[in-house]
Amino acid sequence: MHRAVVDNLRRDRDSCGIGFLADATGRASRTIVDGLLEGLAGVRHRGAVAADRRTGDGAGLLLPIPRALLPAPWCGLAMVFLRNEAARTAIEEACAAEGIGLGGWRRVPLRPGALGDDARASMPQIEQLILRRPLGSSLDEAEQRAHRARLRADGADGAYIASLSFRTVTYKALCAADQLAAFYPDLLDPALAVPFGIFHQRFSTNTSPSWERAQPFRLLGHNGEINSIDGNVAWMRARGHALDLDGSDSALLDNALELLVRGGRDIRHGMAMLLPEAWDADSELDEDVRAFYRYHATLLEPWDGPAGVVFTDGRVVGAVLDRNGLRPLRYAVADDRLVACASEAGALPLPEGVRIRRGRLGPGQMLVVDPALGIEESAAIKGARMRAGTVRASAPSTQACRSNRRRRI
Repeated sequence: MHRAVVDNLRRDRDSCGIGFLADATGRASRTIVDGLLEGLAGVRHRGAVAADRRTGDGAGLLLPIPRALLPAPWCGLAMVFLRNEAARTAIEEACAAEGIGLGGWRRVPLRPGALGDDARASMPQIEQLILRRPLGSSLDEAEQRAHRARLRADGADGAYIASLSFRTVTYKALCAADQLAAFYPDLLDPALAVPFGIFHQRFSTNTSPSWERAQPFRLLGHNGEINSIDGNVAWMRARGHALDLDGSDSALLDNALELLVRGGRDIRHGMAMLLPEAWDADSELDEDVRAFYRYHATLLEPWDGPAGVVFTDGRVVGAVLDRNGLRPLRYAVADDRLVACASEAGALPLPEGVRIRRGRLGPGQMLVVDPALGIEESAAIKGARMRAGTVRASAPSTQACRSNRRRRI
């Protein structure tokens, strides 16, 4: 067989391993990086390996850009898989077209010996491009420019942009979970410190493993399948959205979230639109939350799973389940400071001798750590979106929304 499991073939391997670890106060530390790597290694059994018994399905981390990687705090970073020199030129030209200054290329230190033969044979050249924020632009504006630059460069032959941002960077590879840090020495640097991050170990189901399909993507890591993907893509095309429609169902979900976020929505707002609760017949749901979903049902169809997702935009980090609730996500809060969430209990390290509150996400529920607000749970998150003026109390009725949905093309 082309793909073999890591050990006992009788063990269940029907889903990816995902999670996040965060300091709720926003304090960056090396401890968080170590915890993420330990948590990632803890879900290695979720993945499979190729016939060489070393090439994994793919694994990675998505982090706020650590200061140790930047020459100055106003700089950003592109993490790029290059297949030819023309791709490098295309990325530089795309950034220049959006007014983003270039601070030079950095060859990312690598240890290919940590990988299997198949992964080494298909390994791209991996480099980082230092980005300089345009003079006078805000961080949000710079992120929008970075998004447009990535879209410009995405069509270039031989270029895959794992991340291009002033807030986040993605380290991923065609490897098993416990090989990532050995492959990227950057991740072992004692100076590398972050306040939070997400991790992903892929189990390849609908698509073949590749460097580009490893996760996390630019905003999220996904466990499960999007079974409504054909309909979701068709509706996006019908509305004329500038969505990259290539890639796996997980990549398309990431692209859709990126479109919402770069269009001005908070990432919590975007995730609630894409993966809503089963709200329509729930008479116990808060009326403000029902109004939120009723309004957004006229704008976007649910991306139905089963799906468990961890996500971050570099400012907040969180997790959400789709309304089916068939992918487990369990969390633990240690003394209201360290928050661990993963696809299985015990994957992430927790401090000893402190109080720990444990829980799990139910269908359609969300958990977010925002250093500015602390720990937010599902009802509070969606209520806050309402209070922020996202949806007025005069949102259209359910019947009007259904009628509107039938009329649109």
